[in-house]
Amino acid sequence: MHPSNATYGLCTYRFKGADYVGLVVKDHVWEINHALRCSDDKMKDSELPITEISTMMILLENWGQLLPKIRTSAAFISENGLPGSMAENDVDFLSPVPAPGKMINVGLNFYDHAEEMGMSIPDGFQPSFFWKGDKNCVIGASQKIIPSSEFVDWEAELAVVMGRKAKNVPVEQAMDYVAGFTCHNDITDRQLMMLPDGRLDFYSGKSRDTFGPLGPMIVPVEAVPHPDRLRIRCLLNGEVMQDSGADQMVWGPAQCISYLSGCTTLLPGDVIALGTGAGTGWTQGISVGPGELSKIIENMQNGGGIFLRAGDRITVDIPGVGFLQNEVANNES
Repeated sequence: MHPSNATYGLCTYRFKGADYVGLVVKDHVWEINHALRCSDDKMKDSELPITEISTMMILLENWGQLLPKIRTSAAFISENGLPGSMAENDVDFLSPVPAPGKMINVGLNFYDHAEEMGMSIPDGFQPSFFWKGDKNCVIGASQKIIPSSEFVDWEAELAVVMGRKAKNVPVEQAMDYVAGFTCHNDITDRQLMMLPDGRLDFYSGKSRDTFGPLGPMIVPVEAVPHPDRLRIRCLLNGEVMQDSGADQMVWGPAQCISYLSGCTTLLPGDVIALGTGAGTGWTQGISVGPGELSKIIENMQNGGGIFLRAGDRITVDIPGVGFLQNEVANNES
């Protein structure tokens, strides 16, 4: 699960019934307090105080203080190793931020996704934003998606995790407020999202319990110097369904952060998911022209499209950021 070009990742994991914050280096996980203290002792370096890190939120609220020590510890572990690690397969990955203060998603932010739905993106277009969900919506790689109907769809997305308080931030400075990147799957019930009069109900269709897979870890922002070059794929039981690029974004992460910080104060631990590319389930097997979204809906109601079923494994794969896989449960689970 650990991206090969990042020196480390930060996760929340469950081991023997207890939850911890982890430092991930070379496919192994160290409990973060153990990693910082032990590497600190070995390096004889006590210049920075260490805050007891019992949750990812505590880490992110102290991001400026702890980041230099985390970097140094990860570099030391990478070169010298450190006792007390666990293999990634031995822990259960929860969402790296299990209870974000805010999770905000961007709607209609990819040119190719708009095209597959029969929509055009004019010059000067502003994407829409919506509240995704709470701690019951957000899950990690070890947790299952509980479907709410026969029309539950996927949307593979790149997400940013905030590391500093941001208010009215210029676009040019926006990425300075980001702790890192992670993977997200914007699970969507297309049936519940579509109201009889044709309007969209994002809350009912997207904010349900377990509909916000996130993770498996936060990759530091400095490890992703060119987020606009990232490839974002979604695989259903190993078959590629989405294969898009961040260069398809209407608004990049900096512009989204800047805009949102002008609407509300962004805080450490807030998550912003940046939209999805072409290849969503309800568009499978049908092509539409401009203004023909109704044909996709009609096709879905007549049995068309591909949707999640119990036992399916749905994966978001963003090389350099992570590999997030979730199983679909029985809807009675």
